[in-house]
Amino acid sequence: QLGTANRKEGIAAYLLRYPLIHFDWMNRDPDAPTWSRWLAMARSIDPESIPDKAWDLSFREELHAIDAVVAGQGIAICSDIVVGRELENGSLVKAHPMSLPGYSFYVVWMHHSARSAVIESFLGWMRTVI
Repeated sequence: QLGTANRKEGIAAYLLRYPLIHFDWMNRDPDAPTWSRWLAMARSIDPESIPDKAWDLSFREELHAIDAVVAGQGIAICSDIVVGRELENGSLVKAHPMSLPGYSFYVVWMHHSARSAVIESFLGWMRTVI
């Protein structure tokens, strides 16, 4: 539930008071995490409280958008992996609990690779850090 008992507007609508920072995905993937998708998801939960809004700042690189957020220029939709360090040290916080489905990444290799033991060791290490 986006709405809160002590606020006339929902949390998602409240966030729209702030500048929205956008970055352009190179491949124009319809599943890319964008404000358009996030707002559509928020509207599906609470259609009355989410006004139409375009982003205020736009960048071609995700890291530039993140730098703008760190500089206090607004809020952005970012990968929690890319901003993991900033989330951990408190320089950034999640503005809303709702998240978009993300991309999946897979480690693949040839079944009978001579390096299978090294790859398995690497995967074991990755599981400890992710």
